[in-house]
Amino acid sequence: MLEGLDSITKSRYAFYIIGYPIEHTLSPTMHNAVFKALNIDARYDILKVKDDMLKYAVDALRICSNGFNVTIPHKVRIIEYMDALDDSVMRVGAVNTVSNSDNILKGYNTDYYGFIQPIKSRGIKIKGMNALVLGSGGAARAVVAALMDEHVASITLAIRSSDRSDALIKSIRSRGIGCDVVMLRDVSKYSHGKDIIVNATPLGMRGMSDSVPLSSKDISSSSIVYDLVYNPKDTQLIKHAREAGATVIYGYEMLVEQGAKALEIWLGIDAPRDVMSDAVLKGLSH
Repeated sequence: MLEGLDSITKSRYAFYIIGYPIEHTLSPTMHNAVFKALNIDARYDILKVKDDMLKYAVDALRICSNGFNVTIPHKVRIIEYMDALDDSVMRVGAVNTVSNSDNILKGYNTDYYGFIQPIKSRGIKIKGMNALVLGSGGAARAVVAALMDEHVASITLAIRSSDRSDALIKSIRSRGIGCDVVMLRDVSKYSHGKDIIVNATPLGMRGMSDSVPLSSKDISSSSIVYDLVYNPKDTQLIKHAREAGATVIYGYEMLVEQGAKALEIWLGIDAPRDVMSDAVLKGLSH
């Protein structure tokens, strides 16, 4: 039995987030704050789904949900269970949002949009920059796709294993963008002088013993450091970036933007980002 599956089906609309581990997520706090503020009869909750339960979870959600979000480690594998894919998935190669219309599941990637909006809102132009991206999973794929579309000059991937990064490397090089690959454990040797550094791994997440292996001395003051981890708000990477005098972008900003895009897909609404941000920041302060 999937824990939490029957918890919210009494509402008109039922939404979930699936993944494992998932206790850290503030997506329910954020989305339920929107539903309350806009007086929408809907609920959003957590569904813990391990690898061996993914197909069962998708089958169940097809029946009892109006849509759901997907987080680690399922963003790539879940593609095989979709009935249709949005262009954003074709661009990124990962799904983080699923709509359910008459039991037809369509996969989207709102991480792409969520990642780039906080950069654009600051008026930062990343064209021609040299980027360092930590990770090669679903979140990293969205980051890389956005960086390529913004015409960065080069992307260095810091990875744990080359097993699942070959396609990502090939896609970068096919766009005529320089691509180097380094091991994540050695990332401090390559970080200094990078224009933008993005952590697209779970390292630094609340409850994890490991954090990104970068100290303040490994970061240039001219760099932009963007940590997709949002819980805690001030990750070790963010703290070290501030110590180095770098520009920082917080993971909760991406959480809000990708969530707003998901609500637009599910309900056709222009989500109140101020309500979403306030809910997330309040959740992070507890």
